[in-house]
Formats: sequence, structure tokens, C-alpha cells
Amino acid sequence: MENFVVGIDIGGTKLATVVADVSGRIISKVREPTHANKGPEYVLQLLVDMVYQTIKQAELELKDISAIGVSCGGPLDTKTGIVYSPPNLPGWVAFPLKEKLEFEFRIPVKIENDANACALAEYRFGGGRGYKSVLYMTMSTGIGGGIVLNGQVYHGVNDSAGEVGHQILLPDGPLCGCGKRGCLESLCSGPAIARRAKEAIQAAVSQSVILNLADGEVDAVKSEHVLLAAKKGDTLALELIDETAYYMGWGIANLVNILNPDIVLLGTIAIAAGDLLLEPIRKTVSSFAMTRPAEAVTIMPAQLGESLGDLAAVSLVV
Repeated sequence: MENFVVGIDIGGTKLATVVADVSGRIISKVREPTHANKGPEYVLQLLVDMVYQTIKQAELELKDISAIGVSCGGPLDTKTGIVYSPPNLPGWVAFPLKEKLEFEFRIPVKIENDANACALAEYRFGGGRGYKSVLYMTMSTGIGGGIVLNGQVYHGVNDSAGEVGHQILLPDGPLCGCGKRGCLESLCSGPAIARRAKEAIQAAVSQSVILNLADGEVDAVKSEHVLLAAKKGDTLALELIDETAYYMGWGIANLVNILNPDIVLLGTIAIAAGDLLLEPIRKTVSSFAMTRPAEAVTIMPAQLGESLGDLAAVSLVV
């Protein structure tokens, strides 16, 4: 086996290609805007060009690359490598990405849902090292997740496992992007936190630093403003963080009861918030989960930071 692999990270707004050795050390990297509106064939050609450029930057040749890992938003089929209409990739209707990349490079390609790939990267290179069962959850535009059991991503019967953000907590709650109501994602994602903040400000519940941080524009309020205001001790912001922690802890407690994992790793907003969010989450999990799994689980921020996307793709093939 050669000593190098290629990782491809496909997002709705940016693409990244890396070359790494089999220990996961990144040697070279290229980033470009996705131009998703131009369709899958355009993006594919852009990726092909980026891969060749990344290999050249690493002072290698294609023959030195043993495999290509691709992290991409789902839904997708990990066996066939077909991508099925991700929300952030218009026109990708049953697009045979694995087949097209293997035809171009004549190298084995492995494709994985981005949340699952991130979970695997944290398991191999980050906060999940040394544990057998790892649950990774991201708190950003949505609430995504991946489950690694005994070193393997758990996919379910048709690659749909890990949709941790779409467990329903409040059947009559806010409308979620999936079409259901009261999902964890509709309560704890970045847009959900911002929505609750806007509603509270418009209802004039209290004066808040949040509005000042958004330059006085209610419509401009984001979850980042809420978090920053909470760190300044703003009453409304702290209430919103506590509410988010309550629902997030409730959702994690359900998963802890079902999966009994060694560790739960939380990304994005949870990393930025630190113990301001994590401590009340831990308390809620301790209160809501059954005693034995609650005592066994560790809840921590994810550790790979900005390198997560790169290592997510690489982790599939090292």
C-alpha cells in the first residue's frame, strides 16, 4: 500500500481537497467555492482539477495515491456512491459520484455522509481516541450526528442512521426543515436559537445586549450574538442558552439510554460556548437518562476544530 491518500470535502459553499499520509498528517490542501448552482458536472470537474492540483502541491504523482475518501452531505448510498439530492447541492439527483471519480482517477473511492465521516475522524484522530463507542453531534445550521461502534460507522439498513437532530421532543413545537414539528434541530440549531431570540426581543420581554450586538436590527440577530451576549452576562441570552441546553440535554439523554456510548462529542456551537452550554447539558443528561448509562458517559466538546472537515474525508481511507 502506498503512503498517501486524497480527501475530498464537499459542502454547499466550499470544496476542499487534501493529500495526507496514512497517519492522517495533511501534506497539502486546496480550497475553492463550490459554485453549487452550476450543477454537479461543473462541480465534479472542479474537484478533479483540485485533486490534481493538490497532488502536485504535495510533490507527488497520481500513482502515489492509494485511495480517495469523500465527505459529502446526504442523503447518499455508501455502497454505490450515489448522491441523492442534498439540500445544499441543487441538481444532484441520483448523481453517481463514486463511479465518476473512479473512472477519472482509476483509484478506489469511498463516499460517506459528512456527519458520519466527522464522527469517524473524531474517533480516530480527536476526542474519541481510545473509546469503543462514540456519538458525535454537531450544533450549527442543523443538528447532525454520527455513530461509531467498535470502530465502524453505524449506517442502518439504508444509510439513514445518525439523524439525531430529528428525534421529536415537542409534537406541537416549531416546524423543522424536515417537515415535522418539534425536532431537536428545530429547538437547538443555530437558526432555532436566533429565532427564539428574535421572538423574545420583538415581544419586548426585556432589554438585551443581543440587539446591540446585531447593530439594532432584529432580523440580523444570529446565534453568535446570543452566545456573545450570554458571555457578557445578558439575562435574556443566558435564558436562551439554558433553554437550549435543556432541550439538547433531553435529546442526548434519549440517545444515551438507547446507545449507551462511552463518549458524546459536541461540535460547533458547543465548542464556542464551552461550559456555559456543556455544564447544563451534562446536568440535564444526568437527570433525564437512566442511571447506569448516565454514569458511564462522558460529554465533551469535539477536538479537531477547523481540521475536522479535512480529516473526515481522510479518515475514510486511512
